Amino acid sequence: MSRHMNTGRKLSRNTSHRRALLDNLVRSVILSESIRTTTAKAKEARRVVEKIITKAREGSLAARRNVHRTVRDQAALAKLFETIAPRFKTRPGGYTRIVHIANRPGDNAPMAILELVEKSAPEEKKAEPEKKTEKKAKATESEKKPAKVKAAKGGGDQGSAETAEKKPSKQKKQKKEEAEEK
Repeated sequence: MSRHMNTGRKLSRNTSHRRALLDNLVRSVILSESIRTTTAKAKEARRVVEKIITKAREGSLAARRNVHRTVRDQAALAKLFETIAPRFKTRPGGYTRIVHIANRPGDNAPMAILELVEKSAPEEKKAEPEKKTEKKAKATESEKKPAKVKAAKGGGDQGSAETAEKKPSKQKKQKKEEAEEK
């Protein structure tokens, strides 16, 4: 028998599993704008992503409901309609690119990166320096605390009463609250 009118790859999965896989890949592409997966999965996910972005460009309630059938995540749906669709408003298709990378070490499967062609604005990168300052604050706190000394015989902290500091639960709660405030 011939494969006339049978497009797409089966990806060694049954229909429901394949549909769930592609839905999850599409969600990941929308949220992170770049994913690393096998080449076959990337090519299949690209077909779905392109159709969804084209539909989201309409911006109507009907389009939103149609896209919601595939993208079942409210955060991804919001990002798609509020940031991604307007970004590609003037582009006539070709919203994604596939970049082939080295094969996977375990089974030598061909790998690829599926990413959106136009990257998001650098506003997201501004959040990273805040995280670094939190790490620095934690590092200064750890410098203030005396280092615990491991027991010579115990082979670790597990079960050795000599190294573990026993604190009442109220003191522990206060420490957590202070850490959360900072």
